[in-house]
Amino acid sequence: MNYALGELNKSRESQNTRPNILVVDDTPDNLRLLSSVLSDNGYRVCKALKGDMALTACKNALPDLILLDVMMPGMDGYEVCKCLKQQETTRQIPVIFLSALNDVEDKVKAFEAGGVDYISKPFQEAEVLSRVQTHLKLRQLQINLQEKNLCLEQEITERQKAQRSLDVTEAKNLALVNAIPDVMFRIGEDGFFLDYRSPSLGGPDDLEDSPGNQPGNARQKSHDFTENIFPISESLAADSSFVGKHINEVLSNDLAIWIMHYVQQTLLSSKLQLGEYIQRDNNQERWVSYEVRYVKSGPSEVLAIARDISSRKQADAARLQAEAVMRHQKQKIEQALTELQEAQVQLVQNEKMVGLGQLVAGIAHEINNPVNFIYGNIFHVQNAISNLVNLLEIYQQEHPPNERVREVMEELDFEFLTEDLIKMITSIAAGADRINQIVLSLRKFSLMDEAGVKKVDIHENLDTTLILLKHRFKIAEETEIELIKDYGTIPQILCYPGELNQVFFNLLNNAIDVLSDILPDRLTAQEANPKVPEFVPSIRISTALTDRETLLIRIKDNGPGISESGRSRLFDPFFTTKPVGKGRGLGLSISYQIVVQKHGGELSCNSTPGQGTEFVIELPLMQSTSDPGGVP
Repeated sequence: MNYALGELNKSRESQNTRPNILVVDDTPDNLRLLSSVLSDNGYRVCKALKGDMALTACKNALPDLILLDVMMPGMDGYEVCKCLKQQETTRQIPVIFLSALNDVEDKVKAFEAGGVDYISKPFQEAEVLSRVQTHLKLRQLQINLQEKNLCLEQEITERQKAQRSLDVTEAKNLALVNAIPDVMFRIGEDGFFLDYRSPSLGGPDDLEDSPGNQPGNARQKSHDFTENIFPISESLAADSSFVGKHINEVLSNDLAIWIMHYVQQTLLSSKLQLGEYIQRDNNQERWVSYEVRYVKSGPSEVLAIARDISSRKQADAARLQAEAVMRHQKQKIEQALTELQEAQVQLVQNEKMVGLGQLVAGIAHEINNPVNFIYGNIFHVQNAISNLVNLLEIYQQEHPPNERVREVMEELDFEFLTEDLIKMITSIAAGADRINQIVLSLRKFSLMDEAGVKKVDIHENLDTTLILLKHRFKIAEETEIELIKDYGTIPQILCYPGELNQVFFNLLNNAIDVLSDILPDRLTAQEANPKVPEFVPSIRISTALTDRETLLIRIKDNGPGISESGRSRLFDPFFTTKPVGKGRGLGLSISYQIVVQKHGGELSCNSTPGQGTEFVIELPLMQSTSDPGGVP
C-alpha cells in the first residue's frame, strides 16, 4: 500500500497536476468520445484499445483512474482488472467498468474483480463526469488518509523508540554512577557542601541510620574511605555528615583553598576543570595523589568527582621505567637484526658467487674440450671434403659415368649435395665458434681467473652480460625486447669487474622481468581498443663521462615504473616489488653494496609510475688497491 501511494504521488509531481485517466475500449468511436469529453473537462487522457495495451500503459505511467470496457477481444475487462489488483503498484487505482451488459450478475462480477463503479452503455456525459469526479475525490481522500495514518504510525514508533532509549539511558546512567569508584560531592559557590556520595555506601542517604543496616559500621567505612582521599579536619566528628557543613570545617586549609579556586573557575568559565593534588597522608607515611574533576551543575553550584590516583602514578612511573628498558633492549635487538640481515646478505652473496664459479668451471670443463676437438678438426674436415670433391670431378672427366651411375647421381642431386656439404661444414664451424664465444663470455662474466682491482672496458662487461641474457629478450612468440645501446666515449676504469658484472646482471634481469610481466596486459588492452598505441618493450643502456671525472651508466626500461613508497625501500635487504615467490629482495641490496661500499660510487633510481624506471650507476675512474670490504 505504501509503495503504490508513493508511486502515485511521484507520477503526479513529475508529470502534471491534472488527473490522468486511462480509457480502455475496443470501439474507436467510444474511445474518441470519452477522450473528448474528459479532455474538455480538464483531464489528461491515455487510451488503449485492448487489455494488454492497458497493462503496458500502466507500467509506463500510473493513471489516477481507469475507465475499463468489459467486452474486449483477448483479455476482457474482468481479467484486466484482476491483473491490476494483483500488482502492488496498480492495486489502489480505482477502476470504473463500462459495459452494455446491465444484468445484476455482470455488475456483481465487476465488483468482485475489484471495480469501484459500474456505468451502463449507452452512457450519459454528465453521469460519467460525475462518477469520475466522485471517485477521484475518494481516491485523493484515501491517499490523504493513508499519508496521515503513516505519519501517525511513524510518530508513535519514534515516541516509543525515544521512550525506550530514555529508559535505557537512565538505567545506564544510574548503573554508571553506582559503578564510579570515586568520591562525588556538590558544593556551592559559598563553600557549603550540598550533597555528598561515598562509593563505599552508594549515596548520601546511606550515611543515615536505616532499618537492617549497621549505622556505626557504615559511617566508619565512609569516614575511612574519605580520609584516604580527603584528610578530614580533627574538628569534625567521625559520625557527622558533610552535607550542610562548610568546606573549612571538613578539610584542611590548603585543600579547602585549592578546591574553592577550581569551584570559582568552573562557575566563571562553565567548562570542565581538572586538578591534581599531592600531599602526605595523616600518618606521614606516604604521598597521596588524587585528581578532581569539576563540572558546573547549576547556576551557583559545582559537581566534583575525586579519585585516588596514587596507584596509577606509581604504575606510570614503573611503566616509564619499563618502557625505557624496553626501548634500550629494542635498539639492541634492531641493531643485532640489522647486523644479522647484512651477514645473511653477505652469506647469500658468497654462496651465489661460489655457485656461479663452480657452474662456470663445470661448463668450461664439459663444453670447452669437445668444442676444441670439433673446432680443431673442422679445418681438416673442410680440406678433406674439398679434396674428395676435386677427386670426384677429375674422375668424372677421365672416366665418364655410365648410365647406372648417372641415375644414382641424379637421384642424389650430386651437384647440390657437394655444394650443400661445403655449406654445412661452414655452418658447423660457425656454430663451434659461437659456442666458444659463449664459454669465453661466461669466463669473462665470472672472471674466474682474475681477482682484485682490474682495469677493464665497461662496454665489454655490458656486452658480455647481454650475451648471457640474450635468450631472455624474446618475451613472447612474436615480441622481443628492443635493446638500445647509447655508448659514449669512455676510458678503461679500475674496478672489481666480476662484482660489477653481477650488478649489470641484476639490473638487466629485473628490467626483463618487469617487461615480461606487463606485456600480456598491454596486448590485451591493444586488442580491446585498437586506438591504444602499440607497446614496444625496450631497454636503453647509455654510458658517459661527467665533469666530476666519474663514469655514468644508465639502464632504463619503459615498464610501469615504481611508486614513491617502493623507491624509498628499494635497496633495503629482503624488500621486493615482485609477486610472492618471484623475488627474495636481495639483488638490489647486493648491487647497492657493490657500487657504494665496494667501489665508493652511487646507485640511484629515477622512476615515475607509468613512465618506466631508470637505474643510474656512478663510478669513480680510479679505485683504491686495498679492498674496502663490505662485500666479499
